[in-house]
Amino acid sequence: MARTARIKKSNNGTARYHLMSRTNDRRFLFEKGRVKTQLVDALKRAAAFSGVELEAYVAMDNHFHIVCMVVRGGEELPEGELLRRVAALKGERAAEDLASHWKELRDIGMDSAVVEAQDRLRARMNDVSEFIKTFKELFNVWFKREHGYSGSIWDGRFKSTLVEDGRYRALCMRYVYLNPVRAGMVKHASDYAWSWIATFDSTFVGSVPEERLMRRVAQIGAGKIFGSLAFVTATAFALGDRFRSRSVAAREVGGLGYATHGWRLAKAAERARERAA
Repeated sequence: MARTARIKKSNNGTARYHLMSRTNDRRFLFEKGRVKTQLVDALKRAAAFSGVELEAYVAMDNHFHIVCMVVRGGEELPEGELLRRVAALKGERAAEDLASHWKELRDIGMDSAVVEAQDRLRARMNDVSEFIKTFKELFNVWFKREHGYSGSIWDGRFKSTLVEDGRYRALCMRYVYLNPVRAGMVKHASDYAWSWIATFDSTFVGSVPEERLMRRVAQIGAGKIFGSLAFVTATAFALGDRFRSRSVAAREVGGLGYATHGWRLAKAAERARERAA
């Protein structure tokens, strides 16, 4: 069976995502603080390379959550910026070696090879799928080398939800930061070392009781798009055939907003209409 297409914004503009991935069989591979520290370091380096702005994250014992902003379009990244991003990911020595290699290619008249190499790098930028791929690959190399681990670390594809800005983004961020509290690891989210606590706009603080978020907002992650009814339906319509249906059903998520499960839910609604007709 073909995999469901990931719901992401592929045209120019700004998009925000709530991302999550678990370990294989939900094993507690990241229990040690040193491992979570390395996970967070890999996340930051991958974000700097990919041009993704982290807005919230938390590294748990067997999974992670991220809220991030991805901006597509604009001017083509120049060579200097590409090298700066390589340095952020792999270190200054790697960037210097790459610059020397490109110079050597140019010296022997292979300018086209440099152009192709730089285009391949640019193709990895400002894309949520490429960002997570880079992040996981970077962490996997360290973890397997450090622990002599040969199996699969991650349980399949990462989960992603396209999120509307404003209160909906803030709800997802608060949910992310409350993960250690829900797990009983700390009493206050700010006490957890492996998360990035953001300063929320005052209009969002207290808009939804924290205890209610801890119970209900987990449903958000099950959807492909989360936000107001207008945002969910308009975004689904704009994404078109990625839902493989003529209509998309959006349902309310515990009074917090609306979410859609994409083409599966839409197909079910379509079949129900056909039976009724």
